[in-house]
Amino acid sequence: MGRYRGRWLGAVLLVGVLVVPACQSPHGDLAVSSGSGGDGASLDAPTEAKVRQIVRRFQDTNRTPGVLVGIWSPKGTFVSATGVADLATRAPLRPDMQFKIASQTKTFTANLVLQLVGEGKIALEDHISKWVPGVPNGDRITIRQLLNHTSGLADGFTSPTVQSKIPTGCTVAELLAAEAKFPPVAAPGAKWSYSNYGYNLLGRVVELVGGQDLSTAVQQRIAQPLGLHRTLLPTTGNGLTKPFTHGYGLGDVGPTQAPTTADDATAIPASCLWAHGAMVSTLSDMRVWSRALATGALLKPAVWAEATKNPVPFVFAGNYNGPGTWRYGLGFVESGGFIGGEGSFAGYESTTMYSPDLRTAVEVVSTKNPNAITPPPAFQALAMAVYGTGLGFGLTPEQALTPSFTGATG
Repeated sequence: MGRYRGRWLGAVLLVGVLVVPACQSPHGDLAVSSGSGGDGASLDAPTEAKVRQIVRRFQDTNRTPGVLVGIWSPKGTFVSATGVADLATRAPLRPDMQFKIASQTKTFTANLVLQLVGEGKIALEDHISKWVPGVPNGDRITIRQLLNHTSGLADGFTSPTVQSKIPTGCTVAELLAAEAKFPPVAAPGAKWSYSNYGYNLLGRVVELVGGQDLSTAVQQRIAQPLGLHRTLLPTTGNGLTKPFTHGYGLGDVGPTQAPTTADDATAIPASCLWAHGAMVSTLSDMRVWSRALATGALLKPAVWAEATKNPVPFVFAGNYNGPGTWRYGLGFVESGGFIGGEGSFAGYESTTMYSPDLRTAVEVVSTKNPNAITPPPAFQALAMAVYGTGLGFGLTPEQALTPSFTGATG
């Protein structure tokens, strides 16, 4: 997940309109909350009480300005927006607000690649050198290895060149050239190592093979077919349109520290994150996407079977995903049968997961980066609140809610 280490002070005015009942959060902030979210029956009272307790603990521990949570299951629905969307105006957070999804963008980029595999235009065993020149070990790195982060390529996002351009923006050529200068961290296929550079290369492959820019491909091949109305890869600016929530954390806020208006990261443009982390979306759009992603709805069945075969166990640096069990497939994370993505960048952290067997989607969004309890283990705690501890997450609810992230790069 990308991390921005500089400070970028930008002010974007948000005028929020309260559209659902409000109550007071423990911090005295307005908390917007809807048990059913207007979509299906509510969770039973004891389960909803557990869920609300988890949300409170997540916000209180992290001291995040706002928390969005969505659970859609056969056992009931819970949707809440707790806290404020803007520390300057104190406008309340709302469930319909847009936010930056950061590295959840990777699930979209990967799906586009897999669509092209299904069309016979790309092979998973193609070497990246077939499409993009100048990649370290490019004649040995396969598309498959880029998708599951076993390429051995360095992250690249931490390049001083890239970091210096974040406030003003990057072209794709600048991005790939800067990332290519980093030496590999391992031989291709030797180990799992997270690489934002690898996903930017995949985005470029989509453009070269599909004959359209990546933003257009996202719209035509994913957003429009699924009816995702506020999900996009920006071509200019930060991509956010009203109503949206501000995000806080420019590198100086600790995992349990409350941010201030000086930590507003909302205005940071998206171009330097591009295919690995630049997209924006909403709670409801990501719910729809999570089901399509986790069931291979936009892919040929044979391609989806290949994408879900032999996922790679992984552990993020800094213990970002907590002590539970996680695996990486061809463009998605998996835990306990839930499939989805996670994202973390200045101002925003989120995860969206869907279980085909349980027909259940769970989303967690924080408007602060970083958090001590990150969204991935918070998702696990919420899922266990609904279904019990036998989901195969490899941890207890208490372990999931114990602060574990150190703030190191994930």
